[in-house]
Amino acid sequence: MARTPSRQKAKVKAGAKVNLDKDYRFGYCDGATVTEEKLLLFLVEEVAGRPLKVKSRKAASDTPQDETRLAWRSVRTYVTAITDLYRTQKALGMNTHSSPHEDNVREYLKSLQRRDAQRDKENYADKGGDTLLDGYLEAEFERVCHELWAHSGTSTECHFRTLVDLLFGHYLLTRGGDRRAAEISDLFTFEFAGEGSTRCMPLIFTTRAGKQNQHGRLETAGAYRNRNPLICILGGLSFYLLCRWDLGRERVSRFQPAVFVVE
Repeated sequence: MARTPSRQKAKVKAGAKVNLDKDYRFGYCDGATVTEEKLLLFLVEEVAGRPLKVKSRKAASDTPQDETRLAWRSVRTYVTAITDLYRTQKALGMNTHSSPHEDNVREYLKSLQRRDAQRDKENYADKGGDTLLDGYLEAEFERVCHELWAHSGTSTECHFRTLVDLLFGHYLLTRGGDRRAAEISDLFTFEFAGEGSTRCMPLIFTTRAGKQNQHGRLETAGAYRNRNPLICILGGLSFYLLCRWDLGRERVSRFQPAVFVVE
C-alpha cells in the first residue's frame, strides 16, 4: 500500500515523540515536551546528520551510502510533524513554551537549502528537472493512448480506466488522489451556443476536497474535445462509462433520493 502524506506525517510524529522523550540523550527532564531548543537539537543529531537507510536515486553514483543525507524538504516534514505535536500539547495545557518553529529553526532549514543547492551544483544535477523539458512529447503521449486503445480487447475496463486516468492528468492537471476519488457527480458538460455546425461540449470536473484543499473550497477544471479521437478526453471517458454500464454488468448509478415506504 502506498504511504499517504497523512500516514507518513503520523509516523514521523510518533517517532519524533519517542526520540524527544529520551531525556538521557538530550539532557532534558521534561519528557516529550516540545521546545525550540529540543527541536533544533533533534534535527541536528537525529535527522539531518544521519545517512539515508536507502540511497536516493537522485544521489550521485559515486557517493558512498554513509555520506548521503536527507534533503531539506524531508527535514521540513519533521519540523511540521513536531510543530503539530506542540500544538496538541498546547491545546491540552501540557506545554507553556512558545512555538518551536521560530527564527533558529527557520535559519537552520535555510542553511540546509543552501547545502542542497551547493551539492546539486557540485554533482552537476540535471537543470531540466521540474521544467517543461522534464516531461513527454505530444507524439509520445499519443503513442501511449494508442497502445491503451489497441489492447483494450483484453482487460477492457482496466485499459479504459488507465486511459481516462492518463487523459484527466494530462488535460485537467489533476492530482492522482483527486482523480481516484472522483465521482460521477463531480463531472458535467453543457453545450456552448453559437459555435457553428460542430457542437462544442466541454467536460467540467469539480472537486471540494484534496491534498491542497482541506476546507471544502470549490475547484473547477475543464477541457474541450480533441479532433484526434485517440487522445480525446470526452471520447475516452465515454467509452469507459459505456464499458462499465452498458457492456458490463454494473448497474447505472441513480441520483434520486432514496424513498422509504412505511407500511
